[in-house]
Amino acid sequence: MKRSFLAACIGTLFFAACKEVPVVGITYGTGAAAVTDTTYVLTSVPAATAHQVLVEEFTGQACSNCPAGHAILDSDEVHYPGLINVIALFPHDNSPLTNPPAGAAYDFTSVTALNIANTVYGSVPQYPSAGIDRLPYLSSSGRYIADANWTADITSLLPQVDSLNMGVSSSYATVAGVTTATIVATVTYLQSMTTQQNLSVVVVADSIIDVQEFPFGTDTPDYVFNSVFVGAVSGVPYGDPLIDTITLKAPGRFVRSVYTYTVPGTFSSGKGAVNPAHCRVVAFVNGPGTGGNYQVYQSVQAPLGP
Repeated sequence: MKRSFLAACIGTLFFAACKEVPVVGITYGTGAAAVTDTTYVLTSVPAATAHQVLVEEFTGQACSNCPAGHAILDSDEVHYPGLINVIALFPHDNSPLTNPPAGAAYDFTSVTALNIANTVYGSVPQYPSAGIDRLPYLSSSGRYIADANWTADITSLLPQVDSLNMGVSSSYATVAGVTTATIVATVTYLQSMTTQQNLSVVVVADSIIDVQEFPFGTDTPDYVFNSVFVGAVSGVPYGDPLIDTITLKAPGRFVRSVYTYTVPGTFSSGKGAVNPAHCRVVAFVNGPGTGGNYQVYQSVQAPLGP
């Protein structure tokens, strides 16, 4: 993972929108792990965009109850188009539910997915379950939410007015068999904030046809998998710090982060090819985990490239 510096106010259009000159470039880490954010303050604060809900769905190819969970989220996405961002996580926990069934061409299990389960949510979940905006559901003390409550939780979170706006775009090129994506994520603060926020960016894949187990021991060989976790572009599991050297993020504070990401040829298990044309980028701003703050403030998605 590498993030490169991108000058902020290029051309008269950008200079007209800037209050601060020169641009502040803030670098974290060194070498391949270096992170540079470009930031300035806009002359006017934009209106809040609609809240988009992040769903981290924990699922498995040999989990016979999991297709019913997928169907719930499919229905929610139809009812709330463009407002739900799903990441389907298959933790590499050697469970008979997450390991692929016999005859599968793909193995979606991931150590990174297991890391997210254990660090953000405290344990490996029951399947299916989900984290929604990394918040507890109602009075629950835990962040895992049973599929029966997903729709109600998503519906309750959609009306909230966010403290920041987000955007993400991506393009990629394949040279000598290696696909490299350039991913640009932007954050605009709408309210004064003194707490730390992190930026998380992941890649997911759609339209993968493989074996999925259904109830009563039946396997469907041509099941279509969507939103399957491919890899983390940012740090795991809490993302990368957003301008943490600036204590007060004033309304209008704008941050642009640019990642250069080498798209893996296969899923992390090594079993099953990744098709960049079927991939999307999901980006979200979340709490850094300190003091139990895991909240997702906003999330967005975009195709990986043309």
